[in-house]
This record gives sequence, structure tokens and C-alpha cells, in this order.
Amino acid sequence: MVSGSWYKSFAELDVSEREGVSFQRTVKKRRSRIAIIAPHGGGIEPGTSEIAYAVAGSQFSYYMFEGLKPQGNEILHITSTLFDEPNCLQLVQASEIVIAVHGCDGEERVIQVGGLHVGLKTRLIQSLTKDGFQARLAEVSLSGNQTQNICNRGRLKQGVQLEISAGLRRAMFRKLDRQGRKSTTDIFRRFVTSVRQELILVAKEMEL
Repeated sequence: MVSGSWYKSFAELDVSEREGVSFQRTVKKRRSRIAIIAPHGGGIEPGTSEIAYAVAGSQFSYYMFEGLKPQGNEILHITSTLFDEPNCLQLVQASEIVIAVHGCDGEERVIQVGGLHVGLKTRLIQSLTKDGFQARLAEVSLSGNQTQNICNRGRLKQGVQLEISAGLRRAMFRKLDRQGRKSTTDIFRRFVTSVRQELILVAKEMEL
């Protein structure tokens, strides 16, 4: 997680940065009430876009904003409360629940679970813990409890923010650089399966 942001809006970023060179946007809208997003993907918070894409699978809608720079991608970090890229906003506003995948600092292999959806936070913590991960409610600085946080801007106005430590993300890939992220580990697959299984249950319950 980057503490400060260079750009305060997507429009500001778009003036100075070149799409396809500095960054790329990917969006897939499916017939799903749940969307998985990685607003700081690619080289910004490495590993988060790969995780979000895998969690979405073939069921859930997804969105990724990815930094493509060889280095210095942190300047592309638009903080979650200001994130206003139009494709993302459109998808989020069309979804009931949004799960935002982020990366935070720290070598401890931990997932800090935030957002305003208390019930889903609890379920994901329980699922991840059962599957051998250290998952806990997010500390205040990563709580994702602001109403303007992108994870809370779906139709239910409450979502979930998964802050995955650098230590855990390193364990999910051969390396955290662009080439290394093409090779995932069993830890990556266990994490994705744990989150997906719980979200599939939630999606079924929403259809009842």
C-alpha cells in the first residue's frame, strides 16, 4: 500500500500518463452481482491484479487498473477514496457487492480484511483461517470503512477490501516482478480457492 498519491483523480493521471505504455485498464462485466477489482494492479501493488483475475474466474465481473512502467509505478496509485476511473465506477455502480484486492507492506504473511460489509468480512476471515491463512480484521489505517472507498460504492454501499501483505504475495508467485508473476504457487491457488468458494456461496444466497 502506498501512503501518498501522486495523482488525485484519473483525469489528472490521464493528462500525464499514456495508456498502453504507463498503464492499462481491463474490465469484464458479467451477469453477476459481485465484482472483483484491483485498482492498484500491475506494478503498483504487484500481484493484486493476478489475484483479482483468478478470484473472478468465469463467474464474477472484474476490473483491473495496472501500472506498466519498468519502475516508479507507485506514482500511479490513486487512493481508494479518490479512485474514479470511469470504467471502474460504471462496473462498481452496477454491482451489489465489490471485493477490492490490495497489497500492503510487511513480511508477515497476513491478510487484513476491511470494508463496510461486516458479514462478508467475517465469512472471508473464517474461510481463509480454516484454509491455513492468517486473516484478521484490518487495522485502522487499512480499514476501508469510508463510504467513498471504492469497495463501498456498489449498490449495497458496503463491500470488502482485502489487504494482502508483501510477504504473502511473494509466497504466491515465483517472483513479484512482471515475469515472475506469470508463475503462481500452491499458496496462490489455496488463497484463490478459499475466497472463491465463499463468494460462490454468497452469490447463490443472493439469488434465493
